Amino acid sequence: MSVAPAPTLARPRLVRRALRWTTPVLLLAVAAGVWQRERLWVWYCAERLERAADDRRGEWADKLAAVGEPAVPTLLGLFRHDDPGVCLAARGGIEHLIADWPKDDPRRLAFARQFADAEPRFSTPGRSAALDLLPAVLACGDEEVAKKAKGMIATAAKSESVDLRIQAVATALRPEVDALDSIVPLLNDPEVEVRRAAVLALGPIRDGAMAVVTDEELLHCLHDADPEVRRLCEMGLRSRGRSPRDIYLGRRYTAPDPAERQKLLLDLADEDNLDVTVWLERLTNDADPAVRAGAARVAVERRADLHDRLEQMSKSDPDGTVRRIADYYRKKMLASR
Repeated sequence: MSVAPAPTLARPRLVRRALRWTTPVLLLAVAAGVWQRERLWVWYCAERLERAADDRRGEWADKLAAVGEPAVPTLLGLFRHDDPGVCLAARGGIEHLIADWPKDDPRRLAFARQFADAEPRFSTPGRSAALDLLPAVLACGDEEVAKKAKGMIATAAKSESVDLRIQAVATALRPEVDALDSIVPLLNDPEVEVRRAAVLALGPIRDGAMAVVTDEELLHCLHDADPEVRRLCEMGLRSRGRSPRDIYLGRRYTAPDPAERQKLLLDLADEDNLDVTVWLERLTNDADPAVRAGAARVAVERRADLHDRLEQMSKSDPDGTVRRIADYYRKKMLASR
């Protein structure tokens, strides 16, 4: 009959040794979990926001906002998403987050700098949502941030998205942003909706501000293919104090067809109640040689004070015939003095 061996003490020793080594690891893991709890929560909320239905995304954005400043990088990161709903929810979360910060709160400057650094990586929907945050970004008063924010308008104005280009116009109009110079190229945009928005923004001069585009630049919009653009352009010129006669002459002066610009010379030759000197000087710089030569002739007929300009034309006009004509009328002008 065999006898069972006595229990060995080796197994409890192994267990105690294992516990001695694993307990610190477990404690460290728990401590790390507690320490990273906020970061894990931010990550979890962002994941749920991306996966949620449109009517639930706002809830998760508010949960992110409730975390406070540590959630800013994650909220800005959501502007890289191609889903407009995600980007709009992220914008709402940021608006909620910064709403209670005082104007001089240093967190505003920190947020603005993070926003400016993250902006180049925004998607098209993200940039659209972010444009609405520019007034809050610029409230920090930092010059470098302001420079980057205005660059964001210029980038949006070059976007392939028609809606984003129109939004760039609307954002540039806001007094806090003051970036109208970034949307000047949109006066020649291929899309009529963009041109309408641009001429409406750039035509009138508001509150005594300096004009971003000159009257002469604006006059070219009088020849736009779209009648609404032409109407808005005329409204803008009238708001600048230009009379219907000024606008009529300006339309002829900027006509794409040289024959129309030559007809303007006939109008100026017969115009009795107008100082034609400015118009004639402009026409002596016309792209068409026949218009330049005609302007030299009318200058003498109307006794306009353009001797110096005619002398310059007689020496440096790119067309030899125009140089000879200008010299002839320059001499005729001298003889009539």
